[in-house]
Amino acid sequence: MDYFAEIESHFASKRGTPFVVNPKDWALMKEWHEAGVPLPVVIEAIDSVFEKAAERKKVVNSIHYCKHAVKELWDERRELTVGEGSSTPEASPSEALESLAALLEAIPVAAPFASRVRDLATEKSVPRIEEKLIELERELIDALVASLPEAERPVIALPPDVDEKTRARTEEANLRRAVRERFDLPRLTLFR
Repeated sequence: MDYFAEIESHFASKRGTPFVVNPKDWALMKEWHEAGVPLPVVIEAIDSVFEKAAERKKVVNSIHYCKHAVKELWDERRELTVGEGSSTPEASPSEALESLAALLEAIPVAAPFASRVRDLATEKSVPRIEEKLIELERELIDALVASLPEAERPVIALPPDVDEKTRARTEEANLRRAVRERFDLPRLTLFR
């Protein structure tokens, strides 16, 4: 699943209802993607927005509500690495990739993907590495979903009035999330 679909599905799951992204939200997600904001940062910011909204009993109807939370969290993460003795993923992606590959090797079903993660160290662009990690994660989850007998696949109940396109996207996103949790897969990203 790509960057945009992951954000959309996570937002929909936090909202608790099917959700179709409006053009303003798509533009914001594109802005985050082009700025190199890692998917885990966006997911964490969305979670914090929903936690705060629940405390205040407010409804979050748009990804745009998360704009400031994403910016603040991303700025904070970048500041945490400034002046630190260790290198940032931008300065040395090979260290982060090696760490990620080691995590995958510890999970038997994911171990074959470890060498492919290490191979990304030849890439010069961190955004390009992140894109390839998203593709690898999708491929890994696709392989795991295909390996599951139909009876073991989680069933996600949605209201009957949900249109087919939204139903299909939501069911796929929830299936992927359930598989990731079942096999305890880490998110494939340099920014952990």
